[in-house]
Amino acid sequence: MSSKGRVIVLKRMVVGDEDLIAKIYGWGGIMTLFVKDGALIQSKYLGVFEPFNVIELTYKQTGDIVVPLDVSSVEYMSYLALEDYERYIWMCHLTNFFIKWIKHYDQQLFNTFLFYLSAKITNKTVFYLKFKLDVLKVMGLYEDSIFEKDIQRAVKTIAEGSWTLLERIRLSKELAQKIDSAIETHLENSL
Repeated sequence: MSSKGRVIVLKRMVVGDEDLIAKIYGWGGIMTLFVKDGALIQSKYLGVFEPFNVIELTYKQTGDIVVPLDVSSVEYMSYLALEDYERYIWMCHLTNFFIKWIKHYDQQLFNTFLFYLSAKITNKTVFYLKFKLDVLKVMGLYEDSIFEKDIQRAVKTIAEGSWTLLERIRLSKELAQKIDSAIETHLENSL
């Protein structure tokens, strides 16, 4: 029996000389996708299952393994990573955070992740913290009390500030690390 779904490719690797295994996020949370002969030059899937791409596919699933039967559409988000090295690193940070902390599917998490992947930003430190705060909000885990009093104002500004304001904010490395550490600790204790 086959089904249809939309996924974001988080990472992929070639197995043997011909096959691909990819980590994807979609209807079943983080899943493993197996593409037989997906690394061959003549494969119809060559270039499709690249990290960051958003794919609409028909698939069959056995346990945690998804096997594509057909691809109906591809948003080639992987090309955004080619703009420059910093953009690639930004997209990798988002993906690694997602792989580390997100296990189950939520449409709002999917949309949040996709929004930040495609966003063109320059103040990466602040927006990475905003991304994490937005993920906490979607998961229902955001609360002011997880942050020490001395950083709560900065956190509130990041969480609620306009994009224009956030592009201009400069955080000290120490303050950014304190906020990031509080988020990571809260996730460790909550999940």
